[in-house]
Amino acid sequence: MREWLKERQAELHADLTDTRSRVLEAAAQVFSSNGYVNSSLDKVAEYAGLSKGAVYWHFSSKQDLFLSILKQTYEQQLRLLPHQVDHILSSNEPMTALSEWLESQFNCLEAGEERSSLFLEFLVSGEAEIRENLQKLHGHMMDEIGILLQEMQRRGYMAEDVDPRSIALMLDALLKGVLIEWILDPRPDSLRALIHTISKTLWHGIRGPANQ
Repeated sequence: MREWLKERQAELHADLTDTRSRVLEAAAQVFSSNGYVNSSLDKVAEYAGLSKGAVYWHFSSKQDLFLSILKQTYEQQLRLLPHQVDHILSSNEPMTALSEWLESQFNCLEAGEERSSLFLEFLVSGEAEIRENLQKLHGHMMDEIGILLQEMQRRGYMAEDVDPRSIALMLDALLKGVLIEWILDPRPDSLRALIHTISKTLWHGIRGPANQ
């Protein structure tokens, strides 16, 4: 009986986790397509093919759901980044690897995915709690990336006279700027040319002795 209860608890936990993931995935699409103001938990439930109760079980409000997407996005980026940086540095052609990584960040743009503009909703949201949480998450992410870049600097991959956290901020600003440029001029060739130029300029500007 005890073993059966453990198995049942595990199954219920898996079901809840799966449902929560479905809600987050649907919400990202709904918020991106409709904007924060015109979205609702009811629309998310409909898009996910779930009951309203299933959505409200996991999230108490639209703001709660929005903040959960925001947190998930930053956590995913931080989890993947160390491996991505290691791949770039271990490549025989680091600058090319950097360019390919930057281009991969925007593959969703050519595929027509509206989620790529979701972060703009975070930035323009007028709700104080959302903006406050965004500032905290963004600051934490920049700190973590700064630490990663500082280690690169210690190993000689970055010049000694550049500030790692400032480089993190600059790269983040460049990525957001590329997205805005794509919204204004959605041409794939133009996007690739911009990414290649950014990669070349960035790499030659910050590389250290280990990259010479």
